[in-house]
Amino acid sequence: MSHKHTAVEEARSDIREHAQATVGDLGTLAQEVSGGNELRDMLIRAAKQTATLDSSLKEAQQSLTVSQSASVRLSQRVDSINEQWKSLPKTIDVVKVASADILLILYGSQTGYAQDSAHRIARQGWRRHFSVRVQAMDQIDKTEVFTSVCPVIFVCSTTGQGEEPDNMKRFWRFLLRKSIPHDALDGLSFAVFGLGDSSYQKYNFPAKRLFRRLQQLGANPIVPRGDGDDQHYLGIDGALDPWLDMLWDALLLRYPLPEPIVPDSVVPDPSFDVAFVSNGKYTSFNKAPIIEGGLLARLVAADRLTTRDHFQDVRHFQFELDDQESLPEWGPGDCAVLRPENLTPDVNKFLERMGWSESADLPLSITAHDSTDFPNWIPSCTTPRWLFTYYFDVMAVPRRSFFEMLYYFSEHENEKERLHDFSSTEGQEELQTYCMRPRRTILEVLDDLPHSRVPLEYIFDVFPPITERSFSISSASAVTSNLVDLTVAIVNYKTIMQAPRVGVCTKWLAQMPLKHRVQLRFAKGTMKLPVDNSTPIIMVGPGTGIAAFMSFMYKRQNDGANSNYLFFGCRNEGKDFLYQKQLKKWVAEGSLHLFCAFSRDQEDQKVYVQQRIREQGDLVWSLINNLGATIFVSGNANRMPDDVRQAFIDVVKSHADTDEDAATSYIQSMIKARRYQEECWY
Repeated sequence: MSHKHTAVEEARSDIREHAQATVGDLGTLAQEVSGGNELRDMLIRAAKQTATLDSSLKEAQQSLTVSQSASVRLSQRVDSINEQWKSLPKTIDVVKVASADILLILYGSQTGYAQDSAHRIARQGWRRHFSVRVQAMDQIDKTEVFTSVCPVIFVCSTTGQGEEPDNMKRFWRFLLRKSIPHDALDGLSFAVFGLGDSSYQKYNFPAKRLFRRLQQLGANPIVPRGDGDDQHYLGIDGALDPWLDMLWDALLLRYPLPEPIVPDSVVPDPSFDVAFVSNGKYTSFNKAPIIEGGLLARLVAADRLTTRDHFQDVRHFQFELDDQESLPEWGPGDCAVLRPENLTPDVNKFLERMGWSESADLPLSITAHDSTDFPNWIPSCTTPRWLFTYYFDVMAVPRRSFFEMLYYFSEHENEKERLHDFSSTEGQEELQTYCMRPRRTILEVLDDLPHSRVPLEYIFDVFPPITERSFSISSASAVTSNLVDLTVAIVNYKTIMQAPRVGVCTKWLAQMPLKHRVQLRFAKGTMKLPVDNSTPIIMVGPGTGIAAFMSFMYKRQNDGANSNYLFFGCRNEGKDFLYQKQLKKWVAEGSLHLFCAFSRDQEDQKVYVQQRIREQGDLVWSLINNLGATIFVSGNANRMPDDVRQAFIDVVKSHADTDEDAATSYIQSMIKARRYQEECWY
């Protein structure tokens, strides 16, 4: 009996050691594996097996005291337990394999370009048999990144003056926490691709900062950072295409293909299940979506600021907030964000072109796949008309991905050949000529390709969403807390296309009737007034660049701050001198010093704001060098910001009696100290 007892004790000891080692392996894997209900279920089943085995061992020990026959049964039980343990390493291997082919793609996107690029990477990953998930950075559970064993691809654009996109800000602030250990991301493999414009001083700053911060936290780059540049003759794709080739080469060395790459001729699976509801009845589903953080407001004024004979229509829109009791506070320089709608004639024309006119008001069910980011404000049951009024932008200029997907749904050989060329690397110059330069819209492209029709289930993969538009607020909450004023130039210009080019949002605003209700939300601007009201400010705002400075002036005048200097520029004093009555009133009251440049009012030469800055060199130098003034520049980003910056450099050079390099360093030091701020746009 004692001999058998010793043998069982030895078996018990061996099994317990095996159990402890396996449980340790499972615990480690539980920390490493980042996602999926299936993986968690595997670990739970494995843990239950462990608990069952431990219970069985206790029962076996108790049976030793009963009888010799119990020892025989125990021996048989031990054999059974050992067989069960043999299956646990297989479970662990399955978990490891399942996590190896997952690819997580996170984007930060302001206008949709980075989101579009992220989904393009996802489609290429699908062809290489990765299980891909795409989400905005602020949507992801941050712990997934810190526990991930799968590669993470970050795609982010740049907004404002080197700022992170809105749907990346919370994620970025989290990464900057000092409490995060320096090795928190040890073992994470990552790649970063940035979208930017090299004509800006802070070109691709968000991508550069993200790449550096991930490395500081111990993460390992798969490939060097990619920097997309709008100034490249092929646009962002000029850098994205070679970077993706390098990325896939590196990833496939780590994760060899289980089978050949899915050829480009095979259409990817749709990202959504979209189908008409069986026995669905026609419905008028025209209620505007409720956006998180959105505030209801009604249009109470829409006044043209330029004369009727001026080529540009600039308007002053005023919205009154519905909620008069719990009014949010916005600061000078902040923005109002609007999500425009497609107009009814454009929607009807599109639905007719796609052959959906008769079914436009039938109920439609939408189910997002687990791998897809899906706006939570889209109803799960809606109609095609609602989607193409409030969500899809059919008047956008299509990107390369649109042609890549449309290729699969063309039934005409010549059209397929054109679509293939437009979606290829070699055909990007041709696409620029056909689409980008003349600003041809999606609706016009579809008219030009009559044999191409998109299946309903692929609408989310083909058509881009409407992007929000931000406008600098021209009023101050400290003065009129329930009124939000916007200064908007109505986009309307000619290209080689027969019809004028118009902006989706400004066209919507221009045709909006008074008392019409919209949703808007507030967003922080990039320009901030100095805390001390005695600090002088120099504002340079040609054209609609004056919008934010109206907000500055209302706030400063309300606070009794009178050291305000504005350099304003436009074409003609009698045609597009925006807000001249209010500006002259502030001048008369002594709260504003105004210097104007009317570029077309002189017959012999054009005069711009930078010339007025040089003319006022003595005053400007005294303000910035002796009184610590802060400079603000706002307006069109084409040449104006560089020309204005050079004018200030010239003032420093001449009045400080120094050379170009020293004067440039002086202005650069002001930029670093936030005493020289720019907010410019194309």
